[in-house]
Amino acid sequence: MKVIARALCLSCFASTLCLAGDWSGWLVSAKCFASMDSNRTDTEKSWDENLAIRYCTPDKDTKSFAVVREDGSPFTFDSAGNEKAAQLPLSLGKHFVYFVRVASERLRNTVKVQRIAIVARVPRNGPGAPGL
Repeated sequence: MKVIARALCLSCFASTLCLAGDWSGWLVSAKCFASMDSNRTDTEKSWDENLAIRYCTPDKDTKSFAVVREDGSPFTFDSAGNEKAAQLPLSLGKHFVYFVRVASERLRNTVKVQRIAIVARVPRNGPGAPGL
């Protein structure tokens, strides 16, 4: 029994280490994206997260951020990560979408941000924007 308990603890510890690293994706307002995701009806099993990414573009007034990866899964930031993301040079309006790279540790659906940088700033409805 002790061997099984030790093996289980070791496997949990090892899986935690695997979640550290660099993540990249589209930077969005966490509240806006969560609101759009929760307002879907049961019949809308698949939805256009690219439209949600373009709609939920953060601006200088955004307080809570998330990164939406290519598979559509969002990861919200912890409070320190939100402060780091708020210091990014975001445009005054919602005219651009931002592809970012985040050096972090993921704890379930929350990301503990160590560094964040904008990789690309793309016009929201122009070529290179999500889904266009």
